[in-house]
Amino acid sequence: MHSILRRCSGIRKTFGLTPVYPTANNSQSPSNGQITPLHTHSCGKEREQGYYTKSNNNNHERESQSCCSSSSRVCKNHTTTTTTTLEYELSNFAKLTTRITTQSAAEVATSPHTVTDTDRYRDTDTDQGNLPTATDLELPKGLPLSSRHHWNQLQSSLHALHHQQQQQQQQLRSYSSTSHTNLEDKMSNPASKVNEYANRDRLGLWGTGDNEVVGSISGFARLYDKRYSKGLAFTHEERQQLGIHGLLPYVVKEPSEQVAHCRALLERLEQDLDKYMYLISLSERNERLFYNVLSSDIAYMMPLVYTPTVGLACQRYSLIHQNAKGMFISIKDKGHIYDVLKNWPETDVRAIVVTDGERILGLGDLGANGMGIPVGKLSLYTALAGIKPSQCLPITLDVGTNTESLLEDPLYIGLRERRATGDLYDEFIDEFMHACVRRFGQNCLIQFEDFANANAFRLLSKYRDTFCTFNDDIQGTASVAVAGLLASLKIKKTQLKDNTLLFLGAGEAALGIANLCLMAMKAEGLTEEEAKARIWMVDRWVNIFLKIHTDTKRCFLFSRGVITRDRPKGGLTEHKLHFAQLHEPIDTLAEAVRKVRPNVLIGAAAQGGAFNQEILELMADINETPIIFALSNPTSKAECTAEEAYTYTKGRCIFASGSPFAPVTYNNKKFYPGQGNNSYIFPGVALGVLCAGMLNIPEQVFLVAAERLAELVSKDDLSKGSLYPPLSSIVNCSVAIAEKIVEYAYKNGLATVRPEPVNKLAFIKAQMFDLDYPRSVPATYKM
Repeated sequence: MHSILRRCSGIRKTFGLTPVYPTANNSQSPSNGQITPLHTHSCGKEREQGYYTKSNNNNHERESQSCCSSSSRVCKNHTTTTTTTLEYELSNFAKLTTRITTQSAAEVATSPHTVTDTDRYRDTDTDQGNLPTATDLELPKGLPLSSRHHWNQLQSSLHALHHQQQQQQQQLRSYSSTSHTNLEDKMSNPASKVNEYANRDRLGLWGTGDNEVVGSISGFARLYDKRYSKGLAFTHEERQQLGIHGLLPYVVKEPSEQVAHCRALLERLEQDLDKYMYLISLSERNERLFYNVLSSDIAYMMPLVYTPTVGLACQRYSLIHQNAKGMFISIKDKGHIYDVLKNWPETDVRAIVVTDGERILGLGDLGANGMGIPVGKLSLYTALAGIKPSQCLPITLDVGTNTESLLEDPLYIGLRERRATGDLYDEFIDEFMHACVRRFGQNCLIQFEDFANANAFRLLSKYRDTFCTFNDDIQGTASVAVAGLLASLKIKKTQLKDNTLLFLGAGEAALGIANLCLMAMKAEGLTEEEAKARIWMVDRWVNIFLKIHTDTKRCFLFSRGVITRDRPKGGLTEHKLHFAQLHEPIDTLAEAVRKVRPNVLIGAAAQGGAFNQEILELMADINETPIIFALSNPTSKAECTAEEAYTYTKGRCIFASGSPFAPVTYNNKKFYPGQGNNSYIFPGVALGVLCAGMLNIPEQVFLVAAERLAELVSKDDLSKGSLYPPLSSIVNCSVAIAEKIVEYAYKNGLATVRPEPVNKLAFIKAQMFDLDYPRSVPATYKM
């Protein structure tokens, strides 16, 4: 036996062969999987016929021996039949299986064995080549399991597998020679394998807590983890059962008492930034309490966690940064973004808000300090639409900053380099998008936020059809503005197509609104050219500082004027040309108001005070009821205040703003200006998209959202001068918008969640985050 094993050893070296000896799993022998050697009266001889191998692959030794006494149950003239399966494993993991049936008489230990079952093997090619055959090799005497016929079949099978292995190696070498130069790129660029990850979508929809394993959460985790913490709301029974009794004061508070306590602490803080910091800190200690505090007075709280306070928070983000929020992915991580995303502790992420910090609100390039925007947005995803916070991920793509003050700030938390641009930037963004799909699934919503104009339009155009993505600055702002326009027309009793619109600004927000207005006018029956003729745009004004004296600077405003074809001042991009008019050049906003005579004036240029007294009085002279939208954020960038609008139009205008303004009294009438905040739109859109499992978001979705929001504006709201529902009802608005979007998704074949829910409103509400504290210990029942 040792002789044949030595000969087989050479074969194993040639073919990478590793014998896998019969076990209970692969043997058909009645001896419970162990090979039964010929029975003799000497243990020493039986050891010679035992089985001993050294595996080339596993580098360990395996020994199986059998020894029987002289009182063997095998008697004279008795025949023993053994059926055994031998399995050989090659180094390339191919396996050869041979089943052998042997018969032997006890009297003749060296008689040849008859193979009664033919060998079974995987390849039937029998090209022998230079492989030695059974006639070339001396068969060892006393081989208990084989015959010459079996030996030939075994060699043939081994050669066939060897031939197959050589072909695979040749193919591998051929592939390597043609693609080696691109191999490193493919390894670092998940885009090349996006189709492999498209089926990783997470379509399972659970209610709050349905996907949690209660027994895996310790008492300390429930006390200190923000997701499970109740603070002083833990009952005495829960404290004792969780092993945290004594770690909290005796008192047990109701959730309403906790909210009142937090509100009292907020009232003691004078500065909005301090209130912002307190609320963010609370969100890291007790998640549900944070959202209950927001929900207690959303009209008061929303400006503290989002605009306008978030603008100040972003400007000072490096100074006030205390707790890690979200993920920072820098340009230095290029090639490894997927690995970075794997560090996020949650795998079931459904919504991502991402920024590169280049155009934060109207404040410009804030670099890594822009993280306040994704954090604030996603807090509203949960507070206003009930999207579970564990499924939300804020991300800042740190590609540097061009703001000198940040580069020189010793407290700055971001990358101290100039912004990456060109192909390097595009490759970085592309890798990020595909890494998100690979990690979280194709139906993970990716919301772009506060990218610079050129990048925002380009990236939206590139990814909108193949990813579940939208840009809130372009599409969200457009939707809320169009909703306000549609609501205002209820007062004027006209259609949108009956009005002429003049925009100040031709950036992301203005062009987004213009495009959605164009879509709405076409839906009302106009052709595209007829609709474009009703939309006029004035480029944003630019501050130019000139040094007049040694210590004096003066600010001048410069604008290229109305966007017209062949404009002498130039500055026409592809997106602007879409709305260029055939008209002689118009240089100023005031001149544009006089010549165009608009019914609607929309400001989206972040140019504070641009709608001055002259402009507003002109609008009042042209229209009985002028519509004035000052949509820029924060408040300091608003084109005019609510008081200025009502005063200079003598209380006749319909006004809306992007930032909140206090009620205004004019001629003994109190006006409640509506805030055209994107928060009316993006939470509801996100909720609808996630509940339906949409894989992309057509532009029509935002028109559907705008129309539904306009329907929710009551006559009482309009009589007060407000074009939007009160902020106190914004959660109901989000749910109503989500319901309409889910209906649209199923009607147009965009939904992937099956089966289609019969009661879509109930289905949506079942997916929303529950603000009530859940039980901290499992419920018990009698057995």
